[in-house]
Amino acid sequence: MQQALNIVAATTIILAGIWLIGLAVAAFVRPERVKDFFGKFASSAFTHFFEMFLRLIVGAAFVIYAPQMKFPMVFTIFGWLLIVTTAVLMFVPWKLHRRFADKSLPMVNNWMALFGIVSFFCGIFVLYACIFGKRL
Repeated sequence: MQQALNIVAATTIILAGIWLIGLAVAAFVRPERVKDFFGKFASSAFTHFFEMFLRLIVGAAFVIYAPQMKFPMVFTIFGWLLIVTTAVLMFVPWKLHRRFADKSLPMVNNWMALFGIVSFFCGIFVLYACIFGKRL
């Protein structure tokens, strides 16, 4: 059972790393699409809770698989940070979450190139730590 859980967690983490790299590429190739995509976060109760669901899944994957990764403490803390902040956001009305997004998105949009660079290197770091960590 633990083996299967580790495989699911590792797969989730690899997908998250690939997602970050894809987001980075899109930030340079199609920045307007990335801006539009981020603009849809918390645009409805469904998108708010769907985002929370994905954050919980990824956070749990990091917590579960961190001991098998390089830098396990970093990824354990990151996983718990995702879980805790998601738990808080679950109790925040989605319209309040939307207002926060409306205020913070212009900063991301203005710094899209930096966002892309950071996203790319975070994705590489996640993949490296997962793939070159301890074997299943």
